[in-house]
Amino acid sequence: MTNHCQHKDCGAVEKVWLPCEFEGRNRGLKSYPYCIHCGLVKNISPDRAKQKGYYMNALVKLPITKVQMRLIIKELENMDFDDTYSMTRSAQEKVLISVVQKHCKVSESSVRVYL
Repeated sequence: MTNHCQHKDCGAVEKVWLPCEFEGRNRGLKSYPYCIHCGLVKNISPDRAKQKGYYMNALVKLPITKVQMRLIIKELENMDFDDTYSMTRSAQEKVLISVVQKHCKVSESSVRVYL
């Protein structure tokens, strides 16, 4: 997860048509934007990635020290944690929980309460 591309959407005409699923059933094709720099197709599903600030607000609510918070933030900054093209929200939550538990003795359920 170290792409670090400054994604830029293609134009409306250049979008690619890909299969679309809803509730596990095929719903035909839908147009998706892609990055003109790296070619990644943007995740426009309901499981869309959130911006880093959303997760920083959750960290503030956890019973952790400022040093632990800084270590967690530093590790997340070294990943493409808030890449809305390649990440899903569920993947972000798994990564966040893993990183928090690496630096703190906090249960998964304690972290999930604030997500």
